[in-house]
Formats: sequence, C-alpha cells, structure tokens
Amino acid sequence: MEFVTTCHQAYAALWRFLAGIDLVPWIEYEAAVDEPLPHLLTDPRAVRSTQVDRLWVRLVDVDRAPAGRRYATPLDLVLDVEDSFCPWNTGRYRLQADGDVVACERTHDPAGLRLTSTELGAAFLGGTTLASLAAVGRVSELQPGALARATSAFRGDREPFYPGGWAFPAY
Repeated sequence: MEFVTTCHQAYAALWRFLAGIDLVPWIEYEAAVDEPLPHLLTDPRAVRSTQVDRLWVRLVDVDRAPAGRRYATPLDLVLDVEDSFCPWNTGRYRLQADGDVVACERTHDPAGLRLTSTELGAAFLGGTTLASLAAVGRVSELQPGALARATSAFRGDREPFYPGGWAFPAY
C-alpha cells in the first residue's frame, strides 16, 4: 500500500525489487508531481501519472501559521489578506523570515502583495506558486519585486504530496 525510504539508494532498490516481481504486468501507485521514479527508468515514458487533488490547506490563524514554517530565502514582506470565512484573518501582516527565525505580525505598513486566505493557503506548503496565482489575477503585486521575492521564499524542496486514503473535514 505504501513505502517510504530514508535515502535515494533505498528508494531505487525498492523500485527495482517491485518492478522485478514476476507475473506483475504493471504497478499502480500515486505519486507527487516531482516524483523521481521516471528518472530512474531507461524509458521515462513507461510511467504514466494523473494529477489528483487531495491536499487543501485552510489557514485559520494567519498570524501564526506563516510563522510556523521555514522559507527558502530571506523575506520581509507585508501581505494584505482578505478572508470572508474567517474575518479575524483580514488585515495586513508583516512576514519576516531569515533562516530559522520567522515572525508574522499584524501591521499598518503598506502591503507588497494583496491576496485572500485561499491563495495564501494554496502557497503555504510550497507547491502552488504565488506567481502562478498572480498570473490569473488571484494575487496582486502592490510593490515592484514583492511577487518574485515571495514566490522564491515560499518554495519547498519537494512538491507537497498527500498519498490519499484518508479524508479530513475542513473545520
């Protein structure tokens, strides 16, 4: 049903084992967008994937959630957040990140980006980029360069992935 490895060598060895089992014409599995398996194969086209929506994030404490993660690059940015579902989130927040030191606090300073909590939640795990959301009009850049800085800072080392099997209600 699921396998997890601690290193690249174990990952490759496990796939070699699974692919080498006799009488198995195919293996069906769910994978992250940036799954490394195709790069292990002689013919990467032998792997087919389907994108599935399974992981949705709803930030209910905009002042606490962004401070609880780490960022790929240093960032000092004011976000103007609108949230009609959780109105206590509506407001401006200064997000400051430098290594392990991260803070997100309310402010009256001018904002660099305007977005809703939906877009902030989409970018929170580092998969969906703020730049892609801005390209379709869901994030507004209010200060030149703010979008590029935020997009770089929010990126993760891997695409977020939830393998499925469980559904959690959004409360």
